[in-house]
Amino acid sequence: MVQVTIRPFAARDRAAWDRLWAGYLTFYKSTLTPEVSDNTWARILDPAGEIIGLMAVDADDAPVGFAHAIPHAGTWDPRPVCYLEDLFVAPEARGSGAGRALIEALAEKGRAEGWLRLYWQTASDNDTAQALYKKLAEKTDWVRFDLDL
Repeated sequence: MVQVTIRPFAARDRAAWDRLWAGYLTFYKSTLTPEVSDNTWARILDPAGEIIGLMAVDADDAPVGFAHAIPHAGTWDPRPVCYLEDLFVAPEARGSGAGRALIEALAEKGRAEGWLRLYWQTASDNDTAQALYKKLAEKTDWVRFDLDL
């Protein structure tokens, strides 16, 4: 494994985030307008914003991955839960431990802040990611439905 450090995003990370974000969107065969990406970046940097943004960097401080998470209230417990909406590690850094480190950093933050749980989803055919996720969390039987508005 390569030495990986997890830290919050800084304004200086925009170009690296753009590169990683583009790779993430390509992986999921998606596109977004520049305005949506600009808005997401602004909310990640907003200290009062609802998005937690973490970046994985290698020993040379080169960004190799990111996580975006959204803590929110739930109805089954007074403690908040947190949705890990986006997790991406650059292809050249996969297997470095960056994905695990990002999830563990979020879990540590959640324990410190009293969250009930951290949860996420992935594509049903993303076997590589699921191999990691099965080591860290319990796979549920829940099925997701989307209603676009």
